[in-house]
Amino acid sequence: MSEEWPWLKDQPVFTRQGQKGGNVTRVPHGASVEPVGAGFVLLVVGLAVSAGLAIAGTGLAVAGSSEDHGPDSWWWLALGIPAAAVAVFFLAGVYIRGMELMMRERPRTLVLLTGLLGGVALGLAALAAWWARRANDIGLHPELIEYDGWNRGQLANAVVFATGALAAAAACLITALFAIRGVRRARRDVARILRLRATGTRRAGVVAALPDPKGWDRGGDVPIRYQEETGEQLIRMRVNTYAHKIPVPGTPVIVFTDASGDLLVELDPDYPLEYHPDNHPYESDSGGGGT
Repeated sequence: MSEEWPWLKDQPVFTRQGQKGGNVTRVPHGASVEPVGAGFVLLVVGLAVSAGLAIAGTGLAVAGSSEDHGPDSWWWLALGIPAAAVAVFFLAGVYIRGMELMMRERPRTLVLLTGLLGGVALGLAALAAWWARRANDIGLHPELIEYDGWNRGQLANAVVFATGALAAAAACLITALFAIRGVRRARRDVARILRLRATGTRRAGVVAALPDPKGWDRGGDVPIRYQEETGEQLIRMRVNTYAHKIPVPGTPVIVFTDASGDLLVELDPDYPLEYHPDNHPYESDSGGGGT
């Protein structure tokens, strides 16, 4: 499976700009920048619509039961349950395809959240419309109040669900704006990495020491030693990894540089990767880090 979807390998990644966690760009060897086409947008829209139908179908079943519509109200689950299954399918599609297009976890998560919030907004809007229709029916037919025995506050329910739908829609819009910005930044970084791999000057280097456990937070700074025409160079890079996957000193790396001073450090795939056996100091450090 890791060969089919290389992001599952989750090997250490070196960064220089302070990126960590979900902002680390992971570009497997052989990857390329693909356009974000209409197909991916349709996946996100499909996630929103199917999630909205799942929420609406389930909510209408519960609402109909509370209105004493009897077993007939549970037929709404014939909409809600299949829609939920379809939503899971679209969620997996956005998850997998999103990583292939962005190669960063955080913007992909924001895209997923955008679709889900859109679904919540659609589902709550449908429930608000249903309660508004019930309130309108009672307004047109006052005898229904006597038939039901008491006024169940349909209009109040409509207002509550409409307010929730508006809040979810606003959250969806804000999240979408952050997602678009994050996707653009991620794809620019992917293009930078691919450019340095293709055209940068390649130099052999090694990890010179272990990171300091005191500053560990799913990663820490390590010195990288490599040779240039002017002599030996020593730079510090953040290694983003888990406590049980810290490269040992002497681990071979490749340092890519260009004329602009841009720099990329990656593990050398031609050598086997060995991890430091004692990860206890990094799992239980007193600086608030660890795994």
